[in-house]
Amino acid sequence: MYFAPYMDASGIHIPTYEDRLQALLSAYRSVFGQDVRLTEASPDYQLLSVFARALDDFSQLLAAGFAARNPDYASGTALDLLAPLHGLRRNGAACSTVTMTLAGTPGALLAEAPVFLDDAGFLWQCAAGIRLDGNGAAQVTAVCRTAGEIAAPAGTVRTLVTPVTGLTSGVNAAAAAPGTDAETDASLRRRVRLAAAAPAQAGEETLLRAVLAVPGVRKAKLYVNEDGETDANGIPGHSVCAVVSGGTNAEIGKALFLKKAPGIGTAGDKTVSVTDGFGQAHTVRFRRAVSGNVAITVELDPLAGFRAETAVPAVRRAVAEYAAGLDIGQELAVPALYAVCGGTEAGGRPTFSVRSVTASVAGGAATAGVVSAAWNQLITIQESFVTVNVNG
Repeated sequence: MYFAPYMDASGIHIPTYEDRLQALLSAYRSVFGQDVRLTEASPDYQLLSVFARALDDFSQLLAAGFAARNPDYASGTALDLLAPLHGLRRNGAACSTVTMTLAGTPGALLAEAPVFLDDAGFLWQCAAGIRLDGNGAAQVTAVCRTAGEIAAPAGTVRTLVTPVTGLTSGVNAAAAAPGTDAETDASLRRRVRLAAAAPAQAGEETLLRAVLAVPGVRKAKLYVNEDGETDANGIPGHSVCAVVSGGTNAEIGKALFLKKAPGIGTAGDKTVSVTDGFGQAHTVRFRRAVSGNVAITVELDPLAGFRAETAVPAVRRAVAEYAAGLDIGQELAVPALYAVCGGTEAGGRPTFSVRSVTASVAGGAATAGVVSAAWNQLITIQESFVTVNVNG
């Protein structure tokens, strides 16, 4: 039964598409007579169904906007607007960097900025004004022009694409320091939820929220050893160990020092010196999360209406987005990816079915079960590591 959309204490209420269509059909008959012939094949019926669909689409947009006030349902820009209410903002992408060894005319001043191409097709730019030494060599930093976690193994950045007077060649002797991709919705939602939970509550959550609020921090997990003996993870007694991904060492150390209780030790292989208000230096320790890259292979069976050019990228993005929501030390349940892949089709008749999903790590066999993670490990799945095969 059709009703006018309304909001009350329980939320927003909108009629269904079928309710709207029946209301339009009823109104049509009240104008042109009850004996008018309206079937699914008649032009007037089809036109009314178009009107009903347009009204329903607009109502669904209103419902999505209403739900987006909750970070659990917000995405993209809507989620970005909520984050500042809790003192947060989405972490942007950072570029990879690599050390280039340049060769050319001894003592030459390279007025132009050299740009190199790597074997994967990415451009890396050095700064202008580089001076080669007496042997015609220099070591400089090149920044990838493409933001994100771009890898460049040693010896792969080597093709000079911009002629520079006095420069003959260049190559990277070591692998690039990878950048970071822009923070995903799943990661930002988790930080917003923690920041919004009981701000006045003391203890572990307060310390964890302080670390997650550090600019650039994407994931963090806190381990507490309240006993007097060192635990199985190597954390000394009466100490806390923060495992962190992203952010700078100095800011993380400062956040831990300001929020931890006096007398509680910190554990980890990263050390930061923090000076208190009295000028006394304190050593704060924490750990960096170990990245556990996982490759995913998805086998799809196409159905009627299947379009590989849209379905395959959508599946790859969905799998990577799901992995971005995993916490440090959290395992990957491969069977959960069936629903993740199928969820890329919003309503209507499915255009593919998921035949199988398998995961593999370097040096290990593929599994359709569970990929475990160490206590300080963060499972990551990049879109480039998701292979989607279409059968048939």
